[in-house]
Amino acid sequence: MKNRNVLLCALLVFIAAAGDTTRAQSPDKFVKKTSKYYWRDQNRQPWSDTSYEMAVRIDPQYAPALGAQEISDNDPVQPLKYAVGEFRRFGLKKDGQGTYADVEFLVYENKSDPVIYQVELQKNGRALPMLTPSKVEVSNDTPDRQTGEVKENNTLFLKDWMIVAAVMLGGALLIYILLFRALFSGLLFRRRWGVSSAEHFTWSMSLLAILGLAAGMTLLYLGPRLEAWVIIAVMGAFWLLHAFVWLISGKEA
Repeated sequence: MKNRNVLLCALLVFIAAAGDTTRAQSPDKFVKKTSKYYWRDQNRQPWSDTSYEMAVRIDPQYAPALGAQEISDNDPVQPLKYAVGEFRRFGLKKDGQGTYADVEFLVYENKSDPVIYQVELQKNGRALPMLTPSKVEVSNDTPDRQTGEVKENNTLFLKDWMIVAAVMLGGALLIYILLFRALFSGLLFRRRWGVSSAEHFTWSMSLLAILGLAAGMTLLYLGPRLEAWVIIAVMGAFWLLHAFVWLISGKEA
């Protein structure tokens, strides 16, 4: 009887150990996780060139930890697969919050361990240098929105210059109608300034307002980049030149 009990206990221990071994050797299961991955340039402006693609692959240094050359989900119709060393590419789109890619990652189904990916922004096989880390850990708990930044300025297209020119022209017309005419008339007829003094002062205030418009427009729309600083510098030079001419003219209000 005693031997029978010992044998039974040994058998139960063997069955439990075999079950643990089977579970340990069973392959990991993965499920698809879709994230919106937004991209910005080095000035933290939304990336403008949608001809680029977001490239994603399993991080080469992490790949040995997977223990497989390929992982996939269990979708019987169109399974999502990631093969070690191969990029999957996703097109860029735009919405009210910026430029993004709808990226399909694979994450572990029943555990919170992350899968580590390498992400890049590519065009014609050329990857842009990254400001944010190119290694991204993705798990079930990862937020559905992520952001990457590249060490590159946005490309300025013709439509960008047309928008800047249209805003500047419209702003200049409004300044002329609302500021120049009203201020000149008030100084001339109410304050009894001389014509030359009123004209110089009004021009100075109008140019200063246009300088403020140029600074706000270019920095908000283009970001703090060389072209924006050049526009601001040119408008500032016009204002300083006018102020200098006014001073040396010897005219006083």
